Amino acid sequence: MNEAEVRKIVADAVKETLTSIGIPADSPIEVQKDMAHLRAWRESVSTVKRQGLITAVGILTAGVIGAIWMAVKGSPS
Repeated sequence: MNEAEVRKIVADAVKETLTSIGIPADSPIEVQKDMAHLRAWRESVSTVKRQGLITAVGILTAGVIGAIWMAVKGSPS
C-alpha cells in the first residue's frame, strides 16, 4: 500500500465520518460560516448572561440600600 492509497482511504473515512454526524464535507466554506455563526451566537449569549447578572446584582444592591435608607429615615431622631 503506497501513500496515495493511504491518503485516499483516510480521506474517504473522514468524509464518511463527517457526513454521518451531519457535517457536509463537500462544502467546507459553508461549514466554516456555520461555525462562525455558532461562535457569534455563543458569545452573544454569554454577553447577555453577564449583563443579566450585573443587572440583578445592581437591583439587589439598590434594594438593600433603599431598605437601609428607609430604616434610617424612618427612625425617630
